[in-house]
Amino acid sequence: MKKLLGITLGIMTALGGFVDFGQIVFTMQAGALFRYRLLWAIALGTVAIIVYMEMCGRVAVVAKEPVFAVIRDRLGRRFGLVVLIASNLLNLLTLAAELGGIAIAVRLLTGWPEKIGLLAATVLLAAIVAVSRFQWIERLFGLSGLLMIVFAVTAVLLRPDWNDFASGFLPQGTPGSSQQLLYFYFAVGIFSAMLMEYEVHFYSSGALEEDWKPEDLTENFAVASFGSVLGAVLTCALLVVGALVFLPRSIYPNLLSSAAIAGAFPFSTRALLLAVGGIIACLGGAAVETALSGGYNICQFFNLPWGKNLPMAKVKTFTQTWFAMFGLGLLLVISGLHPLQLVNVSVIFGMVLMPLTYYPILRTAMDKNIMGKHVNNWVDTVLGVAILVLILIAACAAIPLMIATDAGTP
Repeated sequence: MKKLLGITLGIMTALGGFVDFGQIVFTMQAGALFRYRLLWAIALGTVAIIVYMEMCGRVAVVAKEPVFAVIRDRLGRRFGLVVLIASNLLNLLTLAAELGGIAIAVRLLTGWPEKIGLLAATVLLAAIVAVSRFQWIERLFGLSGLLMIVFAVTAVLLRPDWNDFASGFLPQGTPGSSQQLLYFYFAVGIFSAMLMEYEVHFYSSGALEEDWKPEDLTENFAVASFGSVLGAVLTCALLVVGALVFLPRSIYPNLLSSAAIAGAFPFSTRALLLAVGGIIACLGGAAVETALSGGYNICQFFNLPWGKNLPMAKVKTFTQTWFAMFGLGLLLVISGLHPLQLVNVSVIFGMVLMPLTYYPILRTAMDKNIMGKHVNNWVDTVLGVAILVLILIAACAAIPLMIATDAGTP
């Protein structure tokens, strides 16, 4: 039972990372524009996050070093501090987007004004984090996020052309040169959204919160793989729903409400409640991950005590930081910034910053002096280097593509 419940760390990390506000709307937009032609980006992102999530967990368990301790040691304290500031700014933008998305979903369920829903959601999430141990946080948001399975059921019931679907896992571009840049923008965006840095920050910290030992490394691979594959299946389902509900009707879904309605398309009102509930759970999980990651990052970089399983009085900086993250995220949304604007910025900013997170992880996992017999094998290293090269290419292309396509405007 302990091993089974441990998988909820992977589920929460994957659903909070893959199926967050940006991915829900972004992936449906990709389906509405390009049908199944971007499924390969989901598959590529899934392989990449499994490889690096497993490495992060292994480094954390063997070297007792979570991600930001690794970044500090590999990049140096001065440059590492720049990465720390940028990473926590990215976490803050992402957190604000998730809170804004929850407010929209709460309005769909209750009819409350978005600002009331925003305030209520922020207070409730902060309270849950304050009173819960780490294991209960991951179980609550990991298991409740499984309500998103309604989107997978919807995708199957809409009867996609499975041959056409399968062909989408091979890169094939798109007809018409006028849409090529838009196609590549969405490819980079989907790839980036599946590898957002806070996923590995949270995952490696969670491995230490749960006190994993080297003998748990098999579980580490299982957790990383199962959670990531589940997140990928749901992301594929979102793209299929976008392709079958919106593309034939020439609708460009730029609202979270459109995504929720599409998720319950073949069903009744009860399915819509499940879809909205799943969205709230996933967005809530992403908000909690980013808030806690802010605290983890600062404390790990400066060697301060941290952990959700320790009394707040013993981890004051950690507690104050994640509380502040919630407060600042709330203020950003109240100030009038639209969640979708925040999503576009965070996804592209995350892609640019990504090499500075994943390179130190790869270097440490390859270091036999640190990792001993748990050092990367040749398959891990080849995959890690190949993925890092793709990350560097996507990072260089991200901002030019955003400018050229006006942030993905069709």
